[in-house]
Amino acid sequence: MSKRDIPDQLQNRLDEFHVEVPEIPMKSSKLERLANWIYSPAKDPLEIFRISGISITHLAFYPLIFVLFLFFAPIFFI
Repeated sequence: MSKRDIPDQLQNRLDEFHVEVPEIPMKSSKLERLANWIYSPAKDPLEIFRISGISITHLAFYPLIFVLFLFFAPIFFI
């Protein structure tokens, strides 16, 4: 018996069930593609800094580093 052969007992059991399979379109319309593009989730702007929800230290130190950079930047241009 090959893998594709179904025994008669199993075939009889499978024939007892009637399943309706809905028609699923394989290609979406232009309007659906436009809607998927418009309603796609936005990228996280904090992903650049790799800030996660539990990294409070990053949230505290990035502004501090930015302020220190702004404070010492004029020294380099003198």
